[in-house]
Amino acid sequence: MKVFLAVLSAIVFLFGCSQKAEEEVSAGRYGMMSTDTPQHTAVMFIRAIYNEETLDKAVELSDERFGRLLLNQHTNRNVQRHVLNLRLDDISVDPVSGGTLLYSEKQVDADIEVKIVGTFDYEQIVDLKTISMIRESGQWKVIDVKNTIP
Repeated sequence: MKVFLAVLSAIVFLFGCSQKAEEEVSAGRYGMMSTDTPQHTAVMFIRAIYNEETLDKAVELSDERFGRLLLNQHTNRNVQRHVLNLRLDDISVDPVSGGTLLYSEKQVDADIEVKIVGTFDYEQIVDLKTISMIRESGQWKVIDVKNTIP
């Protein structure tokens, strides 16, 4: 009986640790955001650059041209430094409420403003970025990132 419980607990432990849970986005109305909106893609793109170890997720959320630009930077730190011009140690990302789109399922392109709050060298930094996107094959893809406030 003890061997059975040990094997069962080992199997549960291995399956529980091996599956990577999809990161939830708790922004939007009532803390929920639909996964097929450009706001969701914008938040996931920024989180991928700052939280992931590789650029794979950020490139997946970008169109072909912008994905090549990201890959030319080789590391997440270089993308933060050269593409976003914003190096941070930890972040919090939220779409700006004024950037909502009505009937976003009929839109072909979108410009979403995101508020990025984070720290760098123990100093809090708040920045606004505008993320330009297009819809390709029913999915939103990032084509450019610009400073909202020049």
